Amino acid sequence: MFKPLNGIKVIDLTSVLAGPYCTYQLSLLGAEIIKIENIFNGDWTRIGGKDDDLNNQSMGSSYLVQNSNKKSIQINLKTDKGKEIVYKLIKSANIFVENMRPGKAEKIGLGWDHLSKLNNSLIYCSISAFGQDGPFSRRGAYDHVVQGMSGIMSTTGTKETGPTKVGAPFIDYSTGLNAAFAITSALLQVQKNKSPIRLDVSMLDTSFLLMANMVTEHLNSGWIPKPMGNEAQSGSPSSGLFDTKTTQILLAANNDQQFSSLCDALNTISFFDKEKWIISDYREKNKKDLRANLQKIFKLKTAEYLEILLNEYGVPAGKIRTLPEALNEDQFKLRGLWNPIHIKSIGKNYKVPSVGFKVNCNSIKADEAPPTLGENSKLILKDLGFTSQEIKSLFKEQIIK
Repeated sequence: MFKPLNGIKVIDLTSVLAGPYCTYQLSLLGAEIIKIENIFNGDWTRIGGKDDDLNNQSMGSSYLVQNSNKKSIQINLKTDKGKEIVYKLIKSANIFVENMRPGKAEKIGLGWDHLSKLNNSLIYCSISAFGQDGPFSRRGAYDHVVQGMSGIMSTTGTKETGPTKVGAPFIDYSTGLNAAFAITSALLQVQKNKSPIRLDVSMLDTSFLLMANMVTEHLNSGWIPKPMGNEAQSGSPSSGLFDTKTTQILLAANNDQQFSSLCDALNTISFFDKEKWIISDYREKNKKDLRANLQKIFKLKTAEYLEILLNEYGVPAGKIRTLPEALNEDQFKLRGLWNPIHIKSIGKNYKVPSVGFKVNCNSIKADEAPPTLGENSKLILKDLGFTSQEIKSLFKEQIIK
């Protein structure tokens, strides 16, 4: 069992995607996660997903993705008694994670200044759209908004389509990973100096880092990227997207060796004048003609055939797949990134993700199903030392649910 964070307690005051995905990564590594949820309806993703039946049970698929291995308690944070419960949790915790708009945690008494005094070795991680400082800091945002603001969308699409966002909420999930990386790093630092650490993780910062090569190039040379459609970032005339007899295929023949191998592979299909195109400068100057010649040969064969052929010759290539096609292949199945967990409340197994790496050849699986709304409220209060009578009173007063 790979549980390096066993014994670490995390108080999770996050919702939607980035924050919960961060704490989910920590839970898979062994940390105890106590998820504090809204007293009225909990994490919004509980009713977010494509399955109405799950939504009606407050166990929506968007919630199930990143909330296994956690405990759930509903607390009314607008009350002093509710905040006192959080303070007790903080005193015994290692990490506190929140993803409210900057300034809101302070307003409700859960800011850095206060909590770091309650626990002088606390790691306090704030996840937000734009960070804790700067002119945009008090704004809220979602993944697609940040995709547009970061400049990523100015590099996608074509002149005809205009900017196009990435379909998946990849900035949300990348921000979650970034935050988990920050927290695990901070744990080592806290062990050394025994003082609290504040972490400031931003979706916009993360998006800039996801295109680090472009940002670096612009800052140092002034280069401005243009929409690249489906072409390779290298700009190589022998890389990018090509039509085939069936679906389209993407390949990368960026350097002279890869181009030479591409020529050899294509010559098994139809004559291709390797000597004419062997000089890279000539290929660049005559890019349009080169691609037309390549395209003629690609159209003679299926994408499936070409993918196998080109990889046999050492040319990276892959046909475009739908998501079902990609997930039905042995490569996905054998890596073990998604594994079923039994969810008693919905009466079935549900596949949830692992961390993005294997340990000693094994993937890391979730141990416990995502909690129902407020499922662990009584247990958490008992662990904090509340008596049965006190717990009944808290429920009656709608402090806890």
